[in-house]
Amino acid sequence: MAIRFRRVTRLCNPAEKDGATKVYPSISYKYDTSATLEEFAKEISMASGVSEGDAYSILKDFRALLRKILLSGRSVNIKGLGYFFLAAQSKGTEKAEDFTMADITGLRICFRANSDIRIHTGTNTRTNGLTFKDLDLIKKNSNNAGEPGIGDDDPNPDDGSGDDETPDPAA
Repeated sequence: MAIRFRRVTRLCNPAEKDGATKVYPSISYKYDTSATLEEFAKEISMASGVSEGDAYSILKDFRALLRKILLSGRSVNIKGLGYFFLAAQSKGTEKAEDFTMADITGLRICFRANSDIRIHTGTNTRTNGLTFKDLDLIKKNSNNAGEPGIGDDDPNPDDGSGDDETPDPAA
């Protein structure tokens, strides 16, 4: 499995418009579409033996219950998955006594993954099949495709003739 990323340049201090910058990775998701609730339900159905409709209903109920519990003022900690909590957004005030409820501009649901599912980039995870794919380098190399060794991102470098295919013993 390859994690796709691009390079982005950001200010070290966003308050200083002409300040120093650094380059950071930005994850680029495959096909730029998120997995849907229906896809999750289908995968759960295939893995667990429950019907796809039951899995979908449970996921929808989970979503509604999560929202209800968070809005009641509690956080949600699901063992093996992670910790859901609310964070308030505001522009802030100079003094604490000047801050009122009217200064809160929004709430967001935050999630902190449990260590069971947290992804690490150390050698242990890399040996479990995690790799990184530099999309900027691939694009740059595809522009130089005439040069030997440049633009070779094909994971199957054979000539495509199919001669390396294992013959079917039933044939």
